[in-house]
Amino acid sequence: MSGTITVPGYNAANRVPGFYFALDNSKANTASAARRVLIVGQQLAGASAVAGVATLSNGPSDAIAKYGAGSQCARMVARYRKLDSFGEVWVLPLADDPSAVGATGSFTISGTASASGTLPLYVGDQLISTLVTAGDTAATIAANVVAAAAGVTNMPVSIAIDGAQSAKIDVTALNKGMSGNDIALGVALLGTPGGQSVPAGVSVTIGAMSGGTTNPTNVASVLSTLGNRVYDLFIHPYTDAGSLSALKSLFDNDTGRWSPMQQLYGHGITAYRGTYGQATAFGLTQNDPHQTIMPISDSPNAPMDWAAEIGAQVAVSMRNNPALPISGIPLTVMAPSDAGRLTFDQRSSLLYDGMSTHTVADDGTVYIERLLTTYQQNAEGQPDNSYLDIETLLQAEVCLQDMSSFLAQQVGGSILVADGTKIPAGVKATTAQLIGKLCASRYRWQASQLWVQNADTFAANIVAQNIGGGVVKLLMPYDFANQLWVIAGNAQFVKS
Repeated sequence: MSGTITVPGYNAANRVPGFYFALDNSKANTASAARRVLIVGQQLAGASAVAGVATLSNGPSDAIAKYGAGSQCARMVARYRKLDSFGEVWVLPLADDPSAVGATGSFTISGTASASGTLPLYVGDQLISTLVTAGDTAATIAANVVAAAAGVTNMPVSIAIDGAQSAKIDVTALNKGMSGNDIALGVALLGTPGGQSVPAGVSVTIGAMSGGTTNPTNVASVLSTLGNRVYDLFIHPYTDAGSLSALKSLFDNDTGRWSPMQQLYGHGITAYRGTYGQATAFGLTQNDPHQTIMPISDSPNAPMDWAAEIGAQVAVSMRNNPALPISGIPLTVMAPSDAGRLTFDQRSSLLYDGMSTHTVADDGTVYIERLLTTYQQNAEGQPDNSYLDIETLLQAEVCLQDMSSFLAQQVGGSILVADGTKIPAGVKATTAQLIGKLCASRYRWQASQLWVQNADTFAANIVAQNIGGGVVKLLMPYDFANQLWVIAGNAQFVKS
C-alpha cells in the first residue's frame, strides 16, 4: 500500500517483536458544543462574589450566598431555575455604579380596622401577608407589615417605617440604578376571586417605585473580559441605551462574538416595562440581530423576572432542537392587568417594531407568543427581515459550531494540495474540493436533524476555493428550516 500510516507514540526504530496499537479517536468524536447561559445582573454591596468575574452557578441558595438575598443576580437565578433545572448557568455579577441612586416607593396605611382580616401587599409577585385585628390603627398595621416582610425571602427591596410618618412604609430597592424603578408594588392583586381584599376600615395608598438612576456604566469593559467561553444566551435586566449598546458591540457580526475570528456567538434577552405606546416607541429605536426584548406592560413581575424565565425556556428549546418554534410555552410570571393586556392588533404592530409578544390565557397563565430580534433595517436603512426570528440565530449558532467541529475532526492538521491531486492512502492531506464535499456531507446530516433543509441544493451550490497560502474559502448556501407560525384556510360550509 502506498503512503504512510502514522502510529502516535510508536518508535519506528523498535526491533522488539510484539503488537503495538495506538488508540485513534479522530473519527469517533460525536460530542456537541456545550450549551450554557450567562445571567448578567447586580450583586449587593458587601457580597462575597468578585464583581466582574463570571462563575458557574450552583443554584438559588448558592446565588444568595454569593450575591446577596434580593440581589438581581440571586433573583434571576431563582426565576431561571424554576423553568430549567438542568442547563448550565453562569453568573456575571456587577457592582452598583458609585454614582447610582436607589429607587424608592411606599405603602401608606390609613384608617382603623373595623373588622379583622388579612392585608395582602405585594412587592412584584411576592406576597406580604399581614394579620389585621379589629381596632388596629394605621400605625400598628404598618409596623406589623414591616415585621411580616422580614419573613419573605429574597425580596429585591428593604422595607421600613418612614421616619416622619408612623403609618407610612418606605420601600427601597436593594440594588441601585434604573432597574429598581420597574419593581411593582401592589395590593390584593388576586382580588376577591382569589380571596384577597383590604380589611374593612383600612385603605392603602401606593407610591410607585421611582428615582432610581444610573445602571452600571462599566458593562462594556466587564463584558470585554469574558474570554473565549461560549454562552448561548446573555440574560439581563437592562434596557438603557448604554447597556444595550455595549451588548450590541459585544455580539457584532464583524468585530464581536459573532465574527469569524471569534465564533463565540451569544444572544441577549431582556424585558421592557411600559405601555403599548412606550413599547412601540422604544422598539423603533432598536436594531440589533442579537437582542430580544419582551414588553411586559403592567405585569407585577419585574423585567428581570421575565428575562430570566424567557431565557430559561429558550435554553430548553435550543437544547431540544434549535429549529423548534419558541411559541405557546408557559411562564410562571403574573400576567398584566386586563387593561394592560395587548390586543391582537397591538401585538401584530409590535412584531413589526422589533419587539416580541406574549399572550395570556383565561386562567391568567402567560405564554410566549413569538420571540423576535430587534433587527429591522440593514446598513442602507432599508427594511430587512433576514434576522427576524430568534430561532434563525439559534439555528445558525448550532449549525456553524457543528460544521466547525466536524471539519476540525476531519481535516484539521492536514496538508492542503491543489484540487485533483492524488493523495496516497494514509496521508493526512486534503483539497478544497474534498472540503466542499465534506461540508455537503455534514449539511446532509444537519438536515437529518431538521436544523436545515434542501441538502441537494446545498451540495450543488457550495463553493470551495483554494486561494493559496493554505487558505480555503467556502461559500455555504445555508437554508435554515422554518418554523410553523400560521395556518390559514377557508371554512367552506353548506346547509342541508
